[in-house]
Amino acid sequence: MNRDKILIILIIIAAFFVRIYNYNYPPLLWDEASLGYNAYSILKTGRDEYGQYFPLVFKSFGDYKPGLYVYLALPFIALFGLNPLAVRLPSIILGSFIPLIAYLFTKKYFKNKLLPLFFAAVIAFNPFNIHFSRGAWETNVLTFELLLASYFFFNKKYFWSSVIFGLSLYTYQSGKLVSLLIICALLIINISKNFFKKDFIIKFIFPLIIFCIPIIYGLLFTEQGNRLKVVNLFSYPRSPAETQIIINETNPLDNQIFHSQLIFFARNFLIRYFNHFSPQFLLTEGDWQSSRHSAPYAGVLLIPSFLFLIIGLFTSSYSNKKYSSINLFFLLWLLLAPIPAALTRDSLSAVRSMSLSIPLCYFSVLGIIYTLKYFKENKYFYSSIKLFIFLSYLLSFIYYSDLYYNHMVKKSPQDWLYGYKQASEYMIKYGSNHDIYFTNFYGQAYIYYLFYSQYPPEKYQSQASLTTSGIDT
Repeated sequence: MNRDKILIILIIIAAFFVRIYNYNYPPLLWDEASLGYNAYSILKTGRDEYGQYFPLVFKSFGDYKPGLYVYLALPFIALFGLNPLAVRLPSIILGSFIPLIAYLFTKKYFKNKLLPLFFAAVIAFNPFNIHFSRGAWETNVLTFELLLASYFFFNKKYFWSSVIFGLSLYTYQSGKLVSLLIICALLIINISKNFFKKDFIIKFIFPLIIFCIPIIYGLLFTEQGNRLKVVNLFSYPRSPAETQIIINETNPLDNQIFHSQLIFFARNFLIRYFNHFSPQFLLTEGDWQSSRHSAPYAGVLLIPSFLFLIIGLFTSSYSNKKYSSINLFFLLWLLLAPIPAALTRDSLSAVRSMSLSIPLCYFSVLGIIYTLKYFKENKYFYSSIKLFIFLSYLLSFIYYSDLYYNHMVKKSPQDWLYGYKQASEYMIKYGSNHDIYFTNFYGQAYIYYLFYSQYPPEKYQSQASLTTSGIDT
């Protein structure tokens, strides 16, 4: 076994350890508990918590979760029982293999053997990727799928690419849009007459259409579209009161020309879009919209990655035929990834833009390679730069680990739903002789009782009731 194979194996092992270490931290969120309990319900009865038989989309809290993660968790729950580890293992495992796919993706295109290894290593220890692969986050599975499907496409394995892209539609809500955008990028970069041949249509286009049919039907003719109505940017126009203030300041014509709803939505979209490229998000604060989506006082990148990202973006060559297609692909991915998040009500969303982590790491690695190449002629500076890169990443990772493990939950325990597990365990222990009632005052607290008590699914299915009007989950 050569050195590169040994190193990539060590990187994967390290990535897995970082993701599974202290797997009960942070506390289980109610979305994770819902995914686990629905998988448990399917395992025991073949139906979800509301009695639907093997659904593709789960009603859950009225947010209609795409169901792939539930089915991924099912075998682990069968093996280990209904517990946080079993629920989180699909994300932990796939998150650990993202570095391997990144390595294989770039190995074919670059003579420099360090680049694929660095790409894998940077992803393995990147805060953005670690955060969402330690919990049962569907967006992490989506990121794995997008990278794997793109890898298959570049290697002309169109059928498998189509299948993985198709599965991404059933993984996470934003996957419906970001998958379409990535597919468009792939078609543009690899444009060829072969795409109009029967073989490509049968292997790639036709399977995608089959996967899309249930999604389109669900959005148009069922309640699955409710979630989209709640979170999309266009459901929140400027209020009539604010419009009247603008008119009073000038006149109705001025309002129509400079302050119309179209301009209002365009401005809000651009603000949300560029927030994902701000130093505040990437370097110093992370997702300031939700403390659940990043560690406090730190960005979604390690500090040296942010510096090398700038170098990589400015030194990448798109004219070199050998590297132009892959560089252009990751550049388009970089530009397209924030769009699903920018089209929602939140000013920023790390969870909806998580696939952005892949091109961010890619261009960071290009910056590292360029820096090493620049100083290669001078042995003294070359050794010093290598040591600087290693130490800067090590210290930055230690700093991030301290923020993640020692400060994240303590800083905002209410956002991490601390206490829900403890309350459920108390009820399980002392509530057998009492009637227990759940309200929505504390959100979706009922799911913790179902999860930790392993409440019989067949019993709950006859009791489950949910009113979805006005949901805000």
